Amino acid sequence: MSSRTPARRRAGRAPDQERAAQARSRRIRWGIAGAAAAVAIAVAVVVPLATRSDAPTSGAQPSTQPTTTTAPLPGLRTSPAPWPASAPGLAERLNVLALPPVGDESYHIHAMLRIYVDGQPVPVPADIGLDQAAGIVSPLHTHDGSGIVHIEAARPYPFTLGEFFDVWGVRLTGTALGGYTNTGGKTVQVYANGKPVTDPVGYVMHSHDRIVVGFGTPGSFPTDPATTFPSGL
Repeated sequence: MSSRTPARRRAGRAPDQERAAQARSRRIRWGIAGAAAAVAIAVAVVVPLATRSDAPTSGAQPSTQPTTTTAPLPGLRTSPAPWPASAPGLAERLNVLALPPVGDESYHIHAMLRIYVDGQPVPVPADIGLDQAAGIVSPLHTHDGSGIVHIEAARPYPFTLGEFFDVWGVRLTGTALGGYTNTGGKTVQVYANGKPVTDPVGYVMHSHDRIVVGFGTPGSFPTDPATTFPSGL
């Protein structure tokens, strides 16, 4: 049996044999590195696709629903109009909405809201967002049946039309108003200052906005009715 160590055996090789062995060793190392790189690339591509929630599945169709909708809230009505300004569930809804408090009313603006169903006006009642007995005053509320929405807070805040309907307790989405949902030729249509609103729930209300929310066939209700704000509002 030979007593040479591996190092001695390498030292005893001919130069040509040593160079060939080194070349084989390099090829093996590069082959391993290339395989590892291929695996890393495959993982980098596959993992994000597997974890993305919006990655399409076989046969899946892209959603055509509005991206913004109101979440289920206590006492949210899905019934036909008219909708009273009743207080039940108001405190719970405000707790979920987490709107800023009225404060000292440093921010105080007004918008006009008109609602139509099948061409007929629907009242926007007084005392939406108010519960005098419980001492609740929402930053979004009404004082009378004129349709004027009072928007009040200690500082400017992007209050939305969807939040007003949430405070009122009436369902509003891009495809539903109370107990009415898009069907046939009847749809929910929203206009602000005469222009169509594509995301009614997320629409931020501004001072003296003229907002129309309608359900029915196109052209069945006015999209920008004559509006006059009382002096001082």
